[in-house]
Amino acid sequence: MELLPYFQRHNFTGFILYRLNPTDWSDFVQNLTDGTRLCYIDNSLLHTRCQQRGITPGEFLDQYILPLEPTIQSGDFGEIFSYFIVIEQHKPKGIHLVGPRKWRWKEDRNKPSPGSDSLLFHMQNTKKPSPQDQLVSIESKMKSVSSKSFRIQEAIDGAAKDKLSRLAKSLNWLEEKYARNGSEDQRKVVERFLNPSIHGTFIIVNKAIAIIDSTLESGETSQTITNPHGVVVIVFSILNLKDAYVKVRENVIKSI
Repeated sequence: MELLPYFQRHNFTGFILYRLNPTDWSDFVQNLTDGTRLCYIDNSLLHTRCQQRGITPGEFLDQYILPLEPTIQSGDFGEIFSYFIVIEQHKPKGIHLVGPRKWRWKEDRNKPSPGSDSLLFHMQNTKKPSPQDQLVSIESKMKSVSSKSFRIQEAIDGAAKDKLSRLAKSLNWLEEKYARNGSEDQRKVVERFLNPSIHGTFIIVNKAIAIIDSTLESGETSQTITNPHGVVVIVFSILNLKDAYVKVRENVIKSI
């Protein structure tokens, strides 16, 4: 799945702005369908569960998996979109990021996942730690309707919180989750980043991503941002943003 070709990039002081090409809106939304579904549930497990329940996969997704609460639909969309975008951004650099689809682990589909919005890992050699290994944390914020909130700044503040305190807690939570699930290979990857005193230093990148409806773009980007901790700031401007995440949900339900 490639998403960046749908956007035009513009560099500004303090942030990078990507604007969605309006003519690509439908293709962009459609391209998010399968990846979004897989962020919530594996295909084989979905088929098993819907057969046990005696309903179609679409009905199962709608009734038990996908969030119903509009604010969580919006938040999940932003997190999942950012997850794929950051992976895509790093590929041309030879950095192959992997990370958990933590939306699969939600205990309540109508609440956000705990900890950092996304954690992504790159290891030069899975058998031997390297100073070139990377840990990327992502804080994402959505703004699809007009409000007084300054979502770019909120994303920056959240990313700074990851950098200063929340990251270690998120890593500990993730290491425990993998251990409890019996995912030892993934647990070892997280362990490498939890203990730099044992496994050596690595590169940490903290990213703040704000996804803004295009009609609200100027109101956001014209404000002064404060970024004392030097997090990477990226803004995505998307036409009819609310319609986009609602349509993605509809497409997911019809996709399998």
